[in-house]
Amino acid sequence: MDYFHQIEDKAVILRSGGVFRQAKVYKRGQMLFAGYGAGFVRLLKMPGTSNPNVSWEETDAAHSTDNLGRPIVS
Repeated sequence: MDYFHQIEDKAVILRSGGVFRQAKVYKRGQMLFAGYGAGFVRLLKMPGTSNPNVSWEETDAAHSTDNLGRPIVS
């Protein structure tokens, strides 16, 4: 089983309901996630996430994209 691992000193900016917040970045396998509440949201093709009410603006975590445009760990 793959667990969530924090990518040290990296962040992502999330937007929900017009409110922006900075969150820690995590990886699980090659997928990138952001800490959100007590859990995680997966970063999808910009600006989407696995939660339709949350989008992401940018991240400083090094990444590339898969064939669907989703960010993955480089």
